[in-house]
Amino acid sequence: MRNILITFSFLLLFACGQKAGKETSNTDFTSEKTSIKFNEKMHDFGQLKAGEIVLYTFEFTNTGNADFKIENIHTDCGCVSTNFSKTPVKPGETGVIEVEFDTSGLVGKEYKSIEIDGNSTELKHLAIFAEVKNEILDIKY
Repeated sequence: MRNILITFSFLLLFACGQKAGKETSNTDFTSEKTSIKFNEKMHDFGQLKAGEIVLYTFEFTNTGNADFKIENIHTDCGCVSTNFSKTPVKPGETGVIEVEFDTSGLVGKEYKSIEIDGNSTELKHLAIFAEVKNEILDIKY
């Protein structure tokens, strides 16, 4: 039992530390501020099996008067990766941030946050949720 607990702890640390999710664009970051609005700021994947890789696309609209550029996207776990447009989103246009969630080595209720650094007037946060079933690591709550 102790070996299983040690193995689980190692897997959890490894899964959340793989690539401390930071994505950076290669565009020049502007100091001119704008505002953006997301259609949704949270997404619940529901119940997943450990090892599944799922995707979700967050859409936003540039509601300001200047081009919106993403400088960085930070995630709190290596199990979350993102893909975003490297080109500026013009006022009135929409952009997307694709989020990939890898449930390998995870178990139970999972909450992951995504922080978007760009030239918006305020820092933007997104969140994803899931309940991960893991037959190897069956932990009762």
